[in-house]
Amino acid sequence: MVLSEDPHHVLQVMPHVLAGVDVADLDEAALLTLLRAVRATQRSLDGVVMRIGARSNQLAAAGRAAPADEFMRDGGGVSSRTARREAARVEAAKGAKGLNAAVASGQVSGEHVDVLARRMAGLTDEQRAEVDVDRLVERAQDLPVETFDRLVKRQVQSATADHGLADTVAKRAASEFRHWFDHRAGMGRFSGSLDPERYEALTDAVDQQTAALAAEADGPTAKTANLAAEALVGLVLDVGGRSTRHRLPSVTVIVDEETLQSGPHAGSVRQTAAGHDLAPEAVARLCCDAVLRRVMLDAQGVPINVGRKYRTATDAQWAALKAMYASCAWDGCTAPISWCQAHHIREWDRGGATDLDNLVPLCSRHHHRVHEGRWQMELLPDRSLRIHKPDGTPAATVSPPQRC
Repeated sequence: MVLSEDPHHVLQVMPHVLAGVDVADLDEAALLTLLRAVRATQRSLDGVVMRIGARSNQLAAAGRAAPADEFMRDGGGVSSRTARREAARVEAAKGAKGLNAAVASGQVSGEHVDVLARRMAGLTDEQRAEVDVDRLVERAQDLPVETFDRLVKRQVQSATADHGLADTVAKRAASEFRHWFDHRAGMGRFSGSLDPERYEALTDAVDQQTAALAAEADGPTAKTANLAAEALVGLVLDVGGRSTRHRLPSVTVIVDEETLQSGPHAGSVRQTAAGHDLAPEAVARLCCDAVLRRVMLDAQGVPINVGRKYRTATDAQWAALKAMYASCAWDGCTAPISWCQAHHIREWDRGGATDLDNLVPLCSRHHHRVHEGRWQMELLPDRSLRIHKPDGTPAATVSPPQRC
């Protein structure tokens, strides 16, 4: 039966047909074939719902129906959350040539449309114009939802011209830590959330400390939650002087060749080992005083070069910095130098050497201000420090450190 001849009848009959599908005697190959057909049908039905929503919006504009979100909720027997998601799919399809057809044909799923709707929700009209939605629709037909999400995210970051910087700053600002004592249980409690960068730094340190404690134990010891608690306390208190907290941070950057040679672009890959995206400014800051392991991929994602470059200050250079500075080099900052990282005045990626005349100690707050905040610094021969705001206007001139 052709759907256009009697769509209501076909859609009424379809549930009964599907309910009668017997899978009891199917082998793996037949199951896989059936599953693929069902998935394609699900995607096609998502397309029908999108067209229904678009039509209800047209009728709503003429005062003849409710808007899509209300129409979906009241007429479809779904939750308000589901109705809002379906209405967002309708909005995402506007101006996306071929999106409805791709969903209706079963080539693109509603989840792919959800990605477009979520990632592009906050864009201005000018920024939307910078995103090649038609090309994204083509790519959606070949990519799993998770991979497609990362692709759209990079496109949107490129359109906003900050390559994820605003997201990085917002997540850091939203990080929190709370602690309280539960008198009923007689136990201390903790709660919080961290931006991806610091989350990975903390969990990596705890995991390494947990592994070290397990290795030191007599006999086989499981890496339990209790042992992880011991590790966390050991890191904070440096119990027995065995803490790993003073080790240099290790940053694994997976980068495509174009980004490595020319800077961020629409298809840039800049991820931590756990797959979290980092803004270029965050990567540069992390690498100021770290060991960077670079993995370079070709256009097909095949590694073509894996190497190790040391850009961290040597022990001798750190001893020299400590001999000159008692605290962070930033104007008026009293954070002790033990809290600081060595910052390259001229970035290492841009030819800056790991030499004393290119290094100053910065605390985490001011290190972020330089990289993510895009403040600029100039180190004079006498180690006076000129600080400039992001727009280039002078902010302060810091006298040479008193120990010089």
